[in-house]
Amino acid sequence: MNTTTFKRRTLSPIQPHPVELMRRKAMDTQDPEHVMRKEIQKLCGTYQFTATFSEDTDTLATFRHVPGLIAVQCLLKDKDGKPVGKGHGSAILTRINRGIERTAFICLNASFLSAANSACKVMDSLRLDTYDLTTPKDLGGAYRAREDESSHLASDKQKSYLRQLISLNVEDEAERERWEAGLDSMSREDASEAISQFANR
Repeated sequence: MNTTTFKRRTLSPIQPHPVELMRRKAMDTQDPEHVMRKEIQKLCGTYQFTATFSEDTDTLATFRHVPGLIAVQCLLKDKDGKPVGKGHGSAILTRINRGIERTAFICLNASFLSAANSACKVMDSLRLDTYDLTTPKDLGGAYRAREDESSHLASDKQKSYLRQLISLNVEDEAERERWEAGLDSMSREDASEAISQFANR
């Protein structure tokens, strides 16, 4: 009786395409040397902020017709005492929501979250330590007027930063609109001076 023996071939696994390998490496954030991990490590650390809470009397006056309204504002400052965010929180005391302490904490927490959100959006506050805002000549490069640039008008970054400082520091609506209307025609030197004045308030 004839017996035929077959040899089983072992197939080598298909290797991923080099482009696929690069894609996987780019998305491998578990790698301690990944560029994203390095960026996160640079930002990690201890940041010092001061949160000051007060009754938001302007809101209470505006909505005096709303029964049971309570309002709080929170001013968030950096370690040098400069404001980086302002937030508002409100709640209403009703028959359903009658817990005095709980309602007050909800209002307080809302104002703090609003201020923190404002700080992150407005001034990228986690990077403020890289800028010295004490004098115009010491402003961070993003906001300093460059003498070698042909245009003498304020840069887009200067105007954007000024808009945020104006919204934080100018309470009067008419004055705020006057400031904002003059931004497009403001010189770089005037913008630097205004930034310094607002930052040192």
